[in-house]
Amino acid sequence: MITDALLAYLHFTAILILASALGAEALLLRAQAGAATIRSLARADILYGISSGVVIATGLLRLYFGIKGSVFYTANPVFWAKMALFVVVGLISIPPTLKFIRWRRRLAADAAFLPAAGELAAVRRIVFIELHLLALVPLAAVFMARGLGI
Repeated sequence: MITDALLAYLHFTAILILASALGAEALLLRAQAGAATIRSLARADILYGISSGVVIATGLLRLYFGIKGSVFYTANPVFWAKMALFVVVGLISIPPTLKFIRWRRRLAADAAFLPAAGELAAVRRIVFIELHLLALVPLAAVFMARGLGI
């Protein structure tokens, strides 16, 4: 019982950190993209990536060592919809991550570097799509917790 509670706590904490990091990216992309903003975007994206890994790890631990057992989850199509959403969000996050890496490298090579306004807007759109899709993941989790789909 304690193990399950601690795994749930770690899982939910990682989810909150992930959402906060993605929200920080969205806010930073609305700002004037100076050197400090580019560095902050890179840090927020690193936090986003690490928290994604922790979400996956703690989710797998809950799946196999949690009270409900793996059958409760794997037999439920809502679980698979939730997993698909998470994977889609992860895949969509790849282009912004690559942009942040490029911007940081260009900034290191040229202290006057600023991303083009159109480039910022394109990345901002992707991050907002991620945020909107991520908001559906807890909906699927609530449905699962209520036994929908089984």
